[in-house]
Amino acid sequence: MRVTDELDRLILTAVGDDLATMEFIVGKLCGAPGEITGKLDAGHLYRRLFELVADKLVNAYLLHAEPPYITPVEMSSDALPACWFYITQRGRKCLANWARKHSHLQHNKDVGPQPSEYNSAVNF
Repeated sequence: MRVTDELDRLILTAVGDDLATMEFIVGKLCGAPGEITGKLDAGHLYRRLFELVADKLVNAYLLHAEPPYITPVEMSSDALPACWFYITQRGRKCLANWARKHSHLQHNKDVGPQPSEYNSAVNF
């Protein structure tokens, strides 16, 4: 898996099922230990989040005290820090696909080689 794919998965997971601010996402990911998260900076996260919005995996909104209480944002780098982010249905599908793929790979790793694989490697 590419580092970008893993970072996108981490960002989509951090956004989760609630509106999240950029500050929340950066704090959650930059403060987490790990191979990828330990090397992150806010600028890199801004760029990746901008790409996720462009790819329609995350939506960006502005919240208001008066109606309309929430409005979608046309993305520009100036608006990004003030936005609230919410995962889209497409983003949820990507996370689900990753989870299925990861689960399948983990299952195969735990099960080990199948008997047919032994038979082809060992001739009696």
